[in-house]
Amino acid sequence: MSMEKLLALAKRLEEKGYAIEVVHEGRVILKLGKGAKPGLLKALGPVEIKDIRAVLGFIKL
Repeated sequence: MSMEKLLALAKRLEEKGYAIEVVHEGRVILKLGKGAKPGLLKALGPVEIKDIRAVLGFIKL
């Protein structure tokens, strides 16, 4: 999934009042949609990264 599609999904989830939490090894590492606290990523939309190292571990560079 491209970053543009992921951000569009997060915005649609927030509009409809839903959220998706990505859990890895028993911990939430990413939250999309309602209730996400984006911090520095506010310009991107309702995306909250709780564990950047775990998220980056899933991205192939």
